[in-house]
Amino acid sequence: MDNEEDPLVVIGDEINTGQIYDLCLVGRVLTDSVVNFPSLKNTLADLWHLLRGVAISELEGKQILFKFYSDIDLNRVMDGKPWFFNRRLIIFHRLTGGEDPITVPLWDTAFRVQIHNLPIGFVTEGMARQFGDFIVVFLKYDASMVARGISKFMRIRVLINTRSLLKRKKRIAIGQNKSIYAFFQYERLSLFCFLCGRLGHGKSFCPIQLMLGNQQVEFGWDLSLRAPSKRGGQLKSKWLREKPEYDRWLSMEIDGEKRERKFGENITNIGERRSGLGIVGRFIRQNRNMLDARDHGMLRQLEENEDGFEIEEISVEFIDGKKRQRINLETGNSKNNKGVLELGIGRPGAQ
Repeated sequence: MDNEEDPLVVIGDEINTGQIYDLCLVGRVLTDSVVNFPSLKNTLADLWHLLRGVAISELEGKQILFKFYSDIDLNRVMDGKPWFFNRRLIIFHRLTGGEDPITVPLWDTAFRVQIHNLPIGFVTEGMARQFGDFIVVFLKYDASMVARGISKFMRIRVLINTRSLLKRKKRIAIGQNKSIYAFFQYERLSLFCFLCGRLGHGKSFCPIQLMLGNQQVEFGWDLSLRAPSKRGGQLKSKWLREKPEYDRWLSMEIDGEKRERKFGENITNIGERRSGLGIVGRFIRQNRNMLDARDHGMLRQLEENEDGFEIEEISVEFIDGKKRQRINLETGNSKNNKGVLELGIGRPGAQ
């Protein structure tokens, strides 16, 4: 009986966790609801149609392990992100070294973002990096858009934290006295909340609804964040005339109503403010005592992220009249000192 209490010593050379999780992804569906695991397995296997197949197993804490048998198959899945199941985002992470798939935090995912309403000359890799880092983390600039002669918008790939607010726009300074807004559209954007601007739930299941009750609130987010599908629908008639790209951003459908964007003398769309979230934010502060303890953490994070709207109003400056142009990106808010990120963009033919 005493021998049962004597521990066995594991020799370090015999531990090889790297091979156990080689060619493995861990993932989870971004939802608090119950996921039909057998349906998820069949759906993803049929959707991916991999050359050598995949083994999918359920872990603790709603984590899912994906075992691949080819680098080509694994890379194709990673390059195709984001993936969805029943309109819910699936977050993936590739396991490396001795990572434990059960304890790996799963919050970040890659998205392709289109940046519209850019002035002529602003579709550059330098601007793409600044926009990407403003959204969250810049990953890649799609230079093929320029090669194909598409200059109406810029396309980048970014890493997004699902706990953060979806960025909607960014102010750009042109010269000294004029500015304009660049608008973001997310490709394959599925379920997100019009109230709090986060992925993973709709406005009907947002915790903010507990405080609003039957109040009418102007939403801070709308379907204009969703990029049109590439597959399209009906063929366009050759006699059909489209609105100019510039006019498209003057009028948008917000909460089921057609609304005109307002313009100032020197600033495009300066009248579009975060009035909806401002109402929600004030309501949160006034009614904090009505909430139970579990809601306070979420509300603190929401109030901290309100500074993200202040950052949308800080302009990216494009300075003319120099041999080497510079783009200044101011960061921070009104309460803090502002830093400047300078990025040089040489003129054509400049050394």
